[in-house]
Amino acid sequence: MNVWHRRLRKLIHRPFLALGFRLVRAPRFERILRAWELEHDDFYFIQVGAHNGVTSDPFHRFLIEGWWWNVVLIEPQAKNCQVLREIYSDRTNLQVLEIAIGEGNGSLRLYKIHDGAQGIPYWASQLASTRRDVIASHRDRIEDIEKWIVEVNVPCRTLASVYHEAKFPRLDLLAIDVEGFDFEVVKQIDGLPSLPKMIYFEHGHLSQADHQAALAFLKERGYRCEEPEQGNTFAWR
Repeated sequence: MNVWHRRLRKLIHRPFLALGFRLVRAPRFERILRAWELEHDDFYFIQVGAHNGVTSDPFHRFLIEGWWWNVVLIEPQAKNCQVLREIYSDRTNLQVLEIAIGEGNGSLRLYKIHDGAQGIPYWASQLASTRRDVIASHRDRIEDIEKWIVEVNVPCRTLASVYHEAKFPRLDLLAIDVEGFDFEVVKQIDGLPSLPKMIYFEHGHLSQADHQAALAFLKERGYRCEEPEQGNTFAWR
């Protein structure tokens, strides 16, 4: 950074700091999201696989700041749902659904780490998937992970069912983090009355072929796609 760049930076930043604000460079997905948010009085958001709302969650800050956001958080693990309800207990426009998203309304088989597992990383509770191999693939980071994997049946509903019950006039942002089932949820946007403006999903547990198929699926529907951070895709129309 040359001397003139430093002086200009200080000149710009000082008045904002005096007001209690700081300027940071926002990634493009956030600039796109913020621009859309500023154009509308309300914002409509569904998050599939919300976990505990904090750990590795790119939208926690948005929810804390965006008290005008209308939100549905979907999470099949009871302990995580309890945390979500505690965090957002003061939000009347936010609901937590203790379900999974599946191909129909009913139940599905979910693989997860046992709630009583000992000596495992704090983030291990994020590991919940319809595919056992996805959970087991973390064996390089969790010793003896196989002995902690359990199978449970959880209620599930379709994305369209959740959307219609929420009575949203549109869907501004759909976020998906379901450990390998992400493309299956993405495909359910065709069942909505209109396509979401933005989609953010994890592709880290998809095969390369499935990731490319997901990108092609979205581009056919008018989305532009980029990878804001490793293992995640952001799409917008």
